Amino acid sequence: MKRTAILMTSVAIVGAGGTALAEESLNVSAYGGSWGEALAACVFTPFQAETGISVIVEPSASTVTLSKLQAEAASPVTDVAWMDGGVSELARDSGVVAPIDPALAPGLEGVIDQAKYKTDDGGIYAVGNGYFAVGIVYNSEEITTPPTSWEDLWNPEYAGRVILPSAVNSIGVPMLATFNALAGGKLEDLTPAVEKMAQMEPALFFDSSGVANSGFQTGEGVIGAHYATQAFTMSDSGLPIAYAIPKEGAMASDIRIHIVNGTKHVEAAHKLVDFAVQPAQAGCLAAALQVGPSTQGVDLPPEVAARMPWGSEGSVDDLAVADWSAINAHRDTLTETWNRIATGN
Repeated sequence: MKRTAILMTSVAIVGAGGTALAEESLNVSAYGGSWGEALAACVFTPFQAETGISVIVEPSASTVTLSKLQAEAASPVTDVAWMDGGVSELARDSGVVAPIDPALAPGLEGVIDQAKYKTDDGGIYAVGNGYFAVGIVYNSEEITTPPTSWEDLWNPEYAGRVILPSAVNSIGVPMLATFNALAGGKLEDLTPAVEKMAQMEPALFFDSSGVANSGFQTGEGVIGAHYATQAFTMSDSGLPIAYAIPKEGAMASDIRIHIVNGTKHVEAAHKLVDFAVQPAQAGCLAAALQVGPSTQGVDLPPEVAARMPWGSEGSVDDLAVADWSAINAHRDTLTETWNRIATGN
């Protein structure tokens, strides 16, 4: 996911006595690119208009956001953070996110239970804001027979033209886990994946969706593992890009909202969480990003419903959501191995 800045600066409000009062603002770490644009249009801009609270966004990949929150833990600058599943659990374990109080964010009542992520004591540490899927994206002009399996990425015809996520991207680590399982391996031993990847010649490993999209647009790559949302975006722009769900299943996860532990703007942060999960905002994000709503009661137009990660008639129960507990238990080794593969070392 390409990260670009969205900045809504604070302004001074002059009180009746002539004293300048600083408008309240929230520092938010979130996505950029098309994801950031959607969040700005669907959440941040209308939130500011409704509440008068400014939102200052720092674009960042989820893993980078986590590192930043850990670095500033003693004196946090960030108030609210959007991070992907998997990294969210790491944020919980490192203590950088605070409990979300349903009393201060009553909109949580409308969120499905699966999207209320809880600690062992039952406190909510994150709230889902939309589900996404990762499958096979390909150039439909150059590949006229749609791929049906992850194994198709190893087709000799695509040597040197395969696009894959790096370890920095949130789907990079689970992608390696998927390839390892495909080769008959278990997370305790990644040798099968290493040997299998030695038989592939990737064109590039992308940190951000923008880099992947550019690779498809320029023809550097013709097939790869990428977000369904990005495939639809490129297709809608007129590019010959299509999306296929491999028979082994598309990987699924979600984007999540967190309140940073130690924020000085607890009430305002809860207002933002409450606003983001309202049906109107969830529906807006679904239309803009093709992410499946985690909020109940969202009425989607047929053309939007058809692009949900679970299809027009499905639900979150139909998704193959990554086992983040298992992946995170081996994340360091997975990351190190994937980085070695990507760099050829």
